[in-house]
Amino acid sequence: MKTGAGGPVQWIDPARTPWLEILDLRAHADPDSAAEAARAAMQTDMQTPIDPVRDALARQCLFVLGEARFVWYQRAHHLANDGYGMALWGTRVAELYASRVQPPGDAPLPGRAPLGPLQAVVDEDAAYQQGERRVRDGAFWREAFTPMPEVVGLASGRAFSAHRCHRRVAPLPTPLLGPLMALAADSGQPWPDVLTALTALYCLRMAGTAQTVIGVPFMGRMGSASARATATVMNVLPLRVAATPDTSLPAFVRDLALAQVRARRHGRYRSEQLRRDLGLLGGQRRLHAALVNVQPFYKPLSLTGVRATLEILGTGPIDDLTIGFRGDGVHSLDLEIEANPTLYSAEAIDAHMARLQAFLEAATRAATLGDIAPASPAEAQRHLFTLNASDHPVPDTTLTALIEATMARAPDAVALEFEGAALTYAELDTRTRALAQQLRQRGVGADTLVAVALPRSLELLVALVAVLRAGGAYLPLDLAHPAERLARVVALSQPVCALVREEDAARLPAALPCLAPSQWADTSGAAPDAAPLPAPLPQHAAYVIYTSGSTGEPKGVLVAHRAIVNRLEWMRSHYGFAPGERILQKTPATFDVSVWEFFLPLITGCTLVIAPPEAHRDPARLAAIIRQQRIGTCHFVPSMLAAFLSEPSARGLQMQRIFCSGEELPASLRDRLHATLDSELHNLYGPTEAAVDVSYWPADAADHTQPVPIGFPVWNTRLYVLDDRMRPLPPGVAGDLYLGGVQLARGYLGRDDLTAERFLPDPHRPGERIYKTGDLARWRAEDGAVVFLGRSDHQVKLRGLRIELGEIEAALTASPQVARAEVLLRDDRGGDKRLVAYVQPRNDLAAPVDVDALRRHLAGRLPDYMLPHAIVELHDWPVTANGKLDRGALPAPALDVAAGRAAQGDTEEALARLFAEVLGLSGTTLPGADADFFDLGGDSLSAVELLLQIRTRWQRNPGLGTLFAAPTVSALAVAIEADEVRFDSGLAPVIQLAAGDPARAPLFVIHPAGGIAWGYRHLARALAQPAEGQAQGPSRSVFGLQSPALAPDHPLPESIDALAQQYVARVLAVQPRGPVHLLGWSVGGIIAQAMAVELERAGHAVGVVALLDAYPADVWRAEPEPTPLQALRALLAIAGLDPEGHPELATRDAVVDFLRRGDTALGHLPAEALEGVVRVVTDTNRLIRQHHHRRQAGTLTHVRAGKDHADKPQLQASAWAPYAASLDTLSLPMLHAHMTGAEATALLAPTLAARLAATPGDGPARESHPPTTAPLSTEKTP
Repeated sequence: MKTGAGGPVQWIDPARTPWLEILDLRAHADPDSAAEAARAAMQTDMQTPIDPVRDALARQCLFVLGEARFVWYQRAHHLANDGYGMALWGTRVAELYASRVQPPGDAPLPGRAPLGPLQAVVDEDAAYQQGERRVRDGAFWREAFTPMPEVVGLASGRAFSAHRCHRRVAPLPTPLLGPLMALAADSGQPWPDVLTALTALYCLRMAGTAQTVIGVPFMGRMGSASARATATVMNVLPLRVAATPDTSLPAFVRDLALAQVRARRHGRYRSEQLRRDLGLLGGQRRLHAALVNVQPFYKPLSLTGVRATLEILGTGPIDDLTIGFRGDGVHSLDLEIEANPTLYSAEAIDAHMARLQAFLEAATRAATLGDIAPASPAEAQRHLFTLNASDHPVPDTTLTALIEATMARAPDAVALEFEGAALTYAELDTRTRALAQQLRQRGVGADTLVAVALPRSLELLVALVAVLRAGGAYLPLDLAHPAERLARVVALSQPVCALVREEDAARLPAALPCLAPSQWADTSGAAPDAAPLPAPLPQHAAYVIYTSGSTGEPKGVLVAHRAIVNRLEWMRSHYGFAPGERILQKTPATFDVSVWEFFLPLITGCTLVIAPPEAHRDPARLAAIIRQQRIGTCHFVPSMLAAFLSEPSARGLQMQRIFCSGEELPASLRDRLHATLDSELHNLYGPTEAAVDVSYWPADAADHTQPVPIGFPVWNTRLYVLDDRMRPLPPGVAGDLYLGGVQLARGYLGRDDLTAERFLPDPHRPGERIYKTGDLARWRAEDGAVVFLGRSDHQVKLRGLRIELGEIEAALTASPQVARAEVLLRDDRGGDKRLVAYVQPRNDLAAPVDVDALRRHLAGRLPDYMLPHAIVELHDWPVTANGKLDRGALPAPALDVAAGRAAQGDTEEALARLFAEVLGLSGTTLPGADADFFDLGGDSLSAVELLLQIRTRWQRNPGLGTLFAAPTVSALAVAIEADEVRFDSGLAPVIQLAAGDPARAPLFVIHPAGGIAWGYRHLARALAQPAEGQAQGPSRSVFGLQSPALAPDHPLPESIDALAQQYVARVLAVQPRGPVHLLGWSVGGIIAQAMAVELERAGHAVGVVALLDAYPADVWRAEPEPTPLQALRALLAIAGLDPEGHPELATRDAVVDFLRRGDTALGHLPAEALEGVVRVVTDTNRLIRQHHHRRQAGTLTHVRAGKDHADKPQLQASAWAPYAASLDTLSLPMLHAHMTGAEATALLAPTLAARLAATPGDGPARESHPPTTAPLSTEKTP
């Protein structure tokens, strides 16, 4: 290969002809050891990288093992030959060999045509590239894959191409070949196409999705000059695969075979070009998932007089998974699987080998696609029964009996503590017995309900236990909910009475009898009533908790004593709870986690420490309670645990156990906990419908699983992952999670229809029930643990709270403005999940929906956590092919695409189309002339893609710097049409990241260690356009200061102070008057403080000086200098990645290569620019350690990364106190590497904008001159 005028060129170099090398290994002890040496040599050769410009692309070796044993090794790069070409080559060599060894006098062998010339192939391809057929082919593919369907592989996650792979080969059983050929004959399709269709179906089923795309190699040689040429002609065609279980198997096979025929008619259009057309270049965007490669042209190698076998050592780099079939289908057919080891374990590939053969065998007997069982019999037995062997004896008793046994066993032990007050078990016995007698007099008994609407207090626990002792079931109510919701719950549940404070009774329906604590029986000095209380039975209700309902009606989950007793007895035994331990109760009573918090202590003889009302929302207060009250056990929803770990006073806490449930536990949060405090961590899972929790996973410090599983079943419970026909799924395949066993709720109170819908007969254990959770899950192959994958129905969790979207929809349609409503939990901002409501106004309304009025309507009916973030008005609703609402097609909250006038002229119109293509903007309206690329959703990576498209179209590259400064269609068109288009890589010393009101003092952001300021893009947009972003207040411009040493001929100054002086000069050139606002992340914060000192010294006003997780040079001086590799790994943080998440990047080349291949703008820098970044990282670290801070006369605003630095307690905001007159401290629940990302910006921008606007002199009294080239916790410390 060489580089020509039009790009890479392939040419024939006689010097690189792969002449046969003969390697004599007969010196080894025997032919077998020689064969091992030959194999090792071949593997070494295969793993040796090839430079196509320098090295030969093919090699031929003959290893001599013994007198009559040889190994013929052929290796060809895919640039030189493909699989069919290799088969041609082998066959031709065999023909020539036969003619050479033919005995004299024998009849001549039939003449065979020689191999075709390469030049004919090249000429034919060149003609195609310029012809009309290519235009038609391209149009076919673009239409077929617009919009691009989701590409789902057989393994979760993504990986880069692997040069090594797991490879397995096995012949298909001979008894299977006949039925496969018969199926092909019956369908009237070629057997390779039928086999491809069945394997595609297997891939679809194992991916657990409704559709995917596989890759199918296309030989492309029939009727071509390449028919007998050894060259790379093969193309990979994307094949869309979609199916429903009731589709007939013959129809599916026929349709997919015909789809292959249609694809081959346009098969010369290169898949590489199609990726460009569809915007799939860069990073890990892919056109297809698994590759299915049927190669019927391979036949046993026939060398006259020689017994030969063919072994394929490898087929090249593996992106994901390649499933191959090699052979003629008559004599033999081998199944080959090659898998990327980053995605698949060797055990997983062994399982696929066995399962695919069973799948093919079942397919030959199936009438419909759904008839093919997804799991093998052995897998079904393991997952249904072996992993669910959880039987364990538990007393058939009640929660009431267990609590009363503790009261009798340890009367003098402390049962409850609350804000300095306490009750012993004897006192609890007395008070609850008295209240229970009162409740009995009001008609409370078995399976009757008592509403409890009390804040956390001693009275709350007295009330709950008293209800149980009266034989009834308690119904918790949250008085913070809207009155309409409370009234509806009371109407549905019909409690006998309510236990509520007098001052709160008015919040409940007037018809509901209330009993206030002041009216409870006075037990002081009076002998307790010894009359026996009725004993409930294990099947009687213990409590009812109402959850969000899909129809708008809340649904009451009724849990019996037997169920909760199993749960509590398992927990007591499994975790070894003992009398005297101290357990914190902080979960609101309306959430089921509170059940074990309330009662586990009371059945074990522990002390229950009750947190004050609202304390569960305050991490600092919780940390103080845990420390002062010597708490040993407590529970956190993961999102609250993250906030708790960000609280400085939580560091170093020692506890026995922390339990997490309510939402998915991220692996990073598990690791943060163990780095922050000393405690066991346990991940629990379970819905309210199954007595709180049904599975467990020890997330201890030695656990490194990703994702963290929900684990294994507790006593007497079962976890099933089933398909839509209630059959078990194989490990790794997503399916519906069902629960079985003793802990299932009795059902939904008063809703037999809903109970019958969700509580079903167990098809695998006759006479028992299972509950359909609505969650998606999969089994892990290695240990059978269950992994939670998300929700499958209309229910979601947001910040740990379960939300039925239907309840929000019902509230919306109750408005007189709304005829139809749908609600989604969207994730359009990279992890920032938000509720979005879609509404259609009533036909009789002439005006648009009044969004403000609609929000007020919702606020009166829904808790605040259920209020939509955005409301989108729709008149036309997207539907699927079968007429159902296509939720995936509902639009994101609208952007102002057609901003300003329409695009005019060729350049603007073409740019508008490119904006739409690169950003995936739907609809027929193109972006207007004033549409801003970044406002429309662009980021640094999509900016790189846009510039690539611009360069392809106009052969000009204005560069990232120009795009940052001129991001609108019209401004960028002017830059492209300019007489001189200077490439600007975005590395100038000063760049404008966003343009705002020029009358406002701009914000100058200083680069971190790598010298580049692009990472502040999100923050810049939010401040420049506050009406559309997260900030509030006036618009202002944002400029980025970048290191001059990014250029190879500009070394860094000799000190941070000298660097600060240069930067101040650049700032004053842009803004000569008014207060100067500075912000710096990491190293940029150190430079910002030095700049503020220099500005004050020169007599200039200094405004806000914000330091994003930056710490003074003092704290780094004692640290050892980073190694060159550590400095390089800092590039990962600059790219927005967590350096600790990629321990495999252990060399300079590995780091740089990872960035180049990944979805980061940093990786797309020119080579010399990336070298500049590496140089700046290294040199800046040296300057930081030499720097000594001077005191600044003003205020420093420090923003801490609250999720980080558990292993570096010296990194505290207070370290800046000696260097500023005052210190204003904030905290974001983020990692250091994410402090400039979209999520951090959403939290920081409003606060920062307010501080900027409040600066004296910030108002509209000056102009700046552009260069020519989560809730925050705050504290102010003097």
